[in-house]
Amino acid sequence: MWTRATWHECASELKSVSEQFQDAYWNRRYGHTYPRHPEAEKMLVDSSQRGVEILRSLALAIRSEQDFDIIPDNLSTVGLLKTGLFSIDDISQIKMNHGFNGHSGKEGYANIRLRECLNKIAHANPNLSGFYVSAGTNDHDIILTGENRGRNWLAIISLNRLIDAVKSLQDFPINRI
Repeated sequence: MWTRATWHECASELKSVSEQFQDAYWNRRYGHTYPRHPEAEKMLVDSSQRGVEILRSLALAIRSEQDFDIIPDNLSTVGLLKTGLFSIDDISQIKMNHGFNGHSGKEGYANIRLRECLNKIAHANPNLSGFYVSAGTNDHDIILTGENRGRNWLAIISLNRLIDAVKSLQDFPINRI
C-alpha cells in the first residue's frame, strides 16, 4: 500500500530500506554467519523490492517536475556513467573496487547529476544490474545498465548522494497516478 506523500518522505524511507538491505546483506542481526540466516535472505529480497519501488517513484515524480521547469536540477554529483562497451566483468570490478567511491575520477567514468541519475533509474535494464555495499562505511550503490540510442551505458549511483540530493530539493507531494 502506498504510504509516502512527499519526496523527502521517499528519501527518508529509501535511507531506511538501504540500511535494512545492508544489515541483511552482511547478516548483522544473526552474527555475520554464512550462509545467511533465512530471515536475512528474506529481508534482502523484501528491502530490494521496496527500494526499487521507491527509486522508480522518485525517478518519475522528480523528472516530471523538471520537465516542466517547476524545479531545477540538483548540480551535485550523485553517480557515475560509463558509455560504450562493457561486460559483466565491469560490474564485478566495480564491486571489488569500492563502487562509486572507488571509481570517482577514474578514466572512462563521467559524473552525473540528479536528473541523469533518475533517467538511468527509469530506463535501466532490470536483467543486468547489481549493487555494492561496504562492510564498514555505510556506502550503498546501485549499478545499472541500459541502452540509449544504440549506445550501451553503465551507471554507478550512490544511494547516499541520491538521498541527499532529493532532500536538498524543495519538498513536493508525490502525485498518485
